Amino acid sequence: MGFTKKTTYYSGIVYEWNLPTGWTCPSAKECLVKVDKLTGKMDNKSNAYKCYSASAERFPGVRTSRWNNLEQSKDSLPPLPKKCESVRIHASGDFYSQSYFDKWIDYCNENKDVEFWAYTKSLNYWVRRINDIPENLTLTASWGGKHDNLITEYNLKSAMVIAEMKYDKPIDYNDDVARQKDVSFYLLDNNKKITK
Repeated sequence: MGFTKKTTYYSGIVYEWNLPTGWTCPSAKECLVKVDKLTGKMDNKSNAYKCYSASAERFPGVRTSRWNNLEQSKDSLPPLPKKCESVRIHASGDFYSQSYFDKWIDYCNENKDVEFWAYTKSLNYWVRRINDIPENLTLTASWGGKHDNLITEYNLKSAMVIAEMKYDKPIDYNDDVARQKDVSFYLLDNNKKITK
């Protein structure tokens, strides 16, 4: 339960904060997958591609950790691990309410020396606080949700999952681009063979 230290995939040492896939994604549309808390059975509601983080919830320990984080987050966020420098918010899950989104704004403001970043389809919560996003929090709008219109309306930094190579934006292979301010990019669909 709590923050999980990641020593692979990302550049540097990063901690993740994760929530249950699908159940905490109120604005998901194209990638919606819910995994049963007890059985691990997947209910794939997606139209285009499957949420990549759902597959990890086949393991009972992962499900337990994510559901425990959800319960804790309804009250407060836990203290950061000692010497934490970077946090990837929601490798699974999303901002599930305005009050929860606001908790993260406060949390980032309380930990100004730590880098935070997140992908989100909860763009309605983001734009309500667009002038309050701390400098140490980088948000990326994830295409394929219920509020895609807000990406262009507010010119939000964004990422789109693609199944074929495109060259008008960078492709992010390990969240290095996601951590940069104001750079939109592509992600490769992990479930498909990419054609060039």
